Amino acid sequence: MESSYVLELDRWNVKNNNTDPVNTSKGINSALDWAAQEGYIEFVLPKGTYLIDENNPIQPKSFMTFNLGGSVLRIRDNSLIGYAIISLKNKQQYAIITNGKIEGDRYNHDYSSGETHEFGVGIELKQGVRYITLDNLEIYNTTGDAIIAITSYGGIVGGYPSIGGNIESGGINTSNGTLVNDTKRVRTSIKLPIVNQILNTGYFGLYGDSYGGIGNEITTDIYDVVFYKSNDTFLSSVTNVHFFDEVEVPSGASYAKAVLHQSAVPSKNGNTLVVRTPEFPKHVYIEKCNLHHCRRLGIAICGVKHCYIRGCEIHHISGTAPSGAIDIEDGYDLNQYIYIDGNNIYENSNYNIIAVSGRHVSITNNKIKLGLFTINPGVNKAIVSNNYFHEAGQRLSGDTLFTNNHLYNCRLTLLEEKEALIDNCFFHNSPLSFDKKKDYVAQINNCKFLYDEDFYSASVNPGAPLVFSAKPQHISNCVFEGCGIEAFTAVPTGTYGWSLINVTFINIKHRENRITRLPAGTYIGCKFVNTGRLGEGPSPLKPVYHFEGCYFEWDGYSQFYMGPTAKIDHFKINNSYFAGKSNAFYLSGVWRNLEFHNNMFNYPVSSTGRMIELVNTLAAETVLITNNKFTSNNSLVAVYAENSPSVPLLFKDNVLQNVQLKLNFNHIKLNNFVNGVLNPN
Repeated sequence: MESSYVLELDRWNVKNNNTDPVNTSKGINSALDWAAQEGYIEFVLPKGTYLIDENNPIQPKSFMTFNLGGSVLRIRDNSLIGYAIISLKNKQQYAIITNGKIEGDRYNHDYSSGETHEFGVGIELKQGVRYITLDNLEIYNTTGDAIIAITSYGGIVGGYPSIGGNIESGGINTSNGTLVNDTKRVRTSIKLPIVNQILNTGYFGLYGDSYGGIGNEITTDIYDVVFYKSNDTFLSSVTNVHFFDEVEVPSGASYAKAVLHQSAVPSKNGNTLVVRTPEFPKHVYIEKCNLHHCRRLGIAICGVKHCYIRGCEIHHISGTAPSGAIDIEDGYDLNQYIYIDGNNIYENSNYNIIAVSGRHVSITNNKIKLGLFTINPGVNKAIVSNNYFHEAGQRLSGDTLFTNNHLYNCRLTLLEEKEALIDNCFFHNSPLSFDKKKDYVAQINNCKFLYDEDFYSASVNPGAPLVFSAKPQHISNCVFEGCGIEAFTAVPTGTYGWSLINVTFINIKHRENRITRLPAGTYIGCKFVNTGRLGEGPSPLKPVYHFEGCYFEWDGYSQFYMGPTAKIDHFKINNSYFAGKSNAFYLSGVWRNLEFHNNMFNYPVSSTGRMIELVNTLAAETVLITNNKFTSNNSLVAVYAENSPSVPLLFKDNVLQNVQLKLNFNHIKLNNFVNGVLNPN
C-alpha cells in the first residue's frame, strides 16, 4: 500500500470550489479518520478552495502529514465569537500540517453581538498535543490569531485539599520519608492524594493561581516531593522541582507531601500555590509560515513547552488587543524553552513580540520593524541576541541577556528590579533610558551609541539620548557619540552611586552650550571629548563624584561648570589628563570636600582662561590640590582663588611650568615646583 493518500472528492462528498462547507468539513474529517485507520502517513488535498464549516474544524491525525497541496482552507463567513479552521486537541502527536493557505473571515465577519470576537483562529493546539509541525503555511484574515497554542488549567475537581493554610515548619527526609526538624524548610501538613485525574495524566505539579501568582510569602521556586504508599510507608521522592514543572507519579503512590525550600511559613493569604494537572502543547515547530492581517495575534503562546518559531514572516496584525506578532502570556511559567529565530516581523500595530511570563525564552536572528518589544517582569532567563530592530521600542523588565543586537531609531528602556545585561550592541539614533528600581541590576557593556543629524531633526522630539535613573547601575567599555544639537543626558533628582568604567563621550556638546549633566558616582578610565560643559545632576543627597584615570579634551567653554546651586558632598579627580584650551573647572556652590590629585593639565599656545577657577561664591570645608602638573605655552592661570579667602585650600607638591598661580594669602602652599625651582611655601 502506498504511504500517501490523495483525497477522493466524490467518494467523500467534498467540494474544492469554495462551496458546501458542512459536507466539506464532514467529508475531510471522515477521510482523515479512514486514512489513519488504513495506516497512511500523508493525506493530500487536491488543489482548490475548501470552504470550512465554522462549527466543524478540520482535525488532522497523529503520525500523519496533512498536506494542503497548495489549496486554501477558508472558514465560512459567520458570527461566532470564536472558531478554529484546523484544530488539534485530541492529544495528537507527530502530526505535520503543511503546504497551503488558511483564510479567516475577518472582513466579512458579523461582529454585531458586541463581543470582541477575538477567538477566531487559523490553527489551535490544545490538550497535550506533542511534536506538532506547522510549516510552509500562509494564515491570514482571522478574527483572532493565526495560531494559538494553549494549556488547560488542570484544576483538580472534587474538593481536592488546599495548600493555602496547610503549611508547617520542618522538612522531610527524602531518603526515607520521615518528618524532620529543619528551620530552612516548610512542608505541607496534609496529604496530597493521588486521585484519578492525576493518575490519568501521569503527573501533577505545584502551580500558581489563574494569573500565575504563587503568593507574596512564597520566597522560593524550588520544592521536593515525597511519595507514600497507602499503608503510609515511604515509596520514593523527587528533589529540586521548580514550580510549573511536572512531577511524574511512581507506580503504587497513594499520596504525596511537598517540602518548600524556604524558612518562613506562609500565611493562607500569602500562598496561592495549588496542585494542578495542566495539559499543554509540547514540542511545537512553526516554520516558514506567512502570518498576516489577523486581528489579534500572529502566534499566541499560552502555556507551551519547547516551542520553535523559525523563518516566519509575521506582519500587519491589527484590530484588537494586544495586536502583535507573538505573545507569550497565559499559562505563565508553563511557557518554557521558547525559541524565536530568524523571523521577519513588521508592520504590526502594537507589539512585535511581548513576553509576559515564562522561562528560557530565546529571541535570536530576527528582523523586527515597528511596534513594542517587551520582556515583562514575569520572564526569567530571556536571551535576545543578534536581532535587527528598526523603529521599534524595547522595554526590558524581566531577567534578560540582550547581546549583539543592532538598533536603529529605537528606544531601549530598562525597567523594574530584574537583572539586565546589555552587551556588544550598536545603537544608531536609539536612546537608552534607565528606570530600574533596584541598585546595580543593569549592566551596559561593550556597546556603541551613535546619534547623527537625523536623530535630532526627527518630527517628534526623541529627547535625551541617555537617560539615567535615580537608582545606580553599571556602564563599561562603551562609546557615546553625537552631533551636538540637544541636551545629551537626563539625570533625575536623587541620582547617586553610578559606575562608569572606560566609557567615552565624543561630540555631544549642545549647540547652545547647555550643560551635560553627569550622575553622581565613580568614573574610571572615561574619556570626554567635545562634550560641552559638564555639570552635576540634581540631588538632595549631597552627591559624591570620583574621577580616576580620565581624559578630557575641549575648547571654548568651561569643561566642568558647577554654578551657585551646586551642592556636592565629595568631588575627587585623580590621575586624569586635561588637554583643554579654556577653563577646566569653573566652580561655585556649596562643597564639603574638593580634591585634585596627580592630574596633568596641559594647555597649548592658543589657550585662554584659567585651568581651575574657584569663584567667590564657592563655599567648601576642604580643598586639596596636590601632586598635579600644570603646563602651558602662554602663561595661563593654573589656579585662581584670590577672591575666596574663606575656602580652606591646600596647594602642595604640584609642578607649574609657564603658568600663574593666583591664590589668597589665607591659602596654604607647600613644596611646589615653579618653572623647575622648588618653592617650599
